[in-house]
Amino acid sequence: MLPSFPFAVLSTEDPEQPYQLLAKFDKPELASYKTLFDKYSLADYRVSLVDATVLIIEERASSLLDYLEFDEEGYWLDMYVEHKPALLLFISAICPIFQDLALLETYVRQVADEYKV
Repeated sequence: MLPSFPFAVLSTEDPEQPYQLLAKFDKPELASYKTLFDKYSLADYRVSLVDATVLIIEERASSLLDYLEFDEEGYWLDMYVEHKPALLLFISAICPIFQDLALLETYVRQVADEYKV
C-alpha cells in the first residue's frame, strides 16, 4: 500500500465503513503540523482540520467526499472510509499534500482567511 503519512490506516468492525484514517497532530512526532495549524488559528478559533481536508479533496479528488465521514476533536482528524478504492484514492491524491507542509499551508491559510472576513 502507498504511504499514508501522517495518517494511520486502521480496520474497523463496521462493514459499511471498514477503514479508518486517523491523524493525531498533537503527537510529538507531528509537532510541525500542530505548529502550522496554530499559526493560522485565532484566539477564539482554531483552524478546522476538516475544512482544510475538504478543500484539498474538492480540488484534487472531489468524488471522495461521497465515501468519507469526518470527525475532528482538538488536533485529531478522524475519517471513516466506505471502501478500499476510496481509501487508495485518498492515500494517492490527498496524503501527498499532507506530506508537504509548505503545500498544506496554502490550504490551511485559505481556510483561515475565510474565517477572518
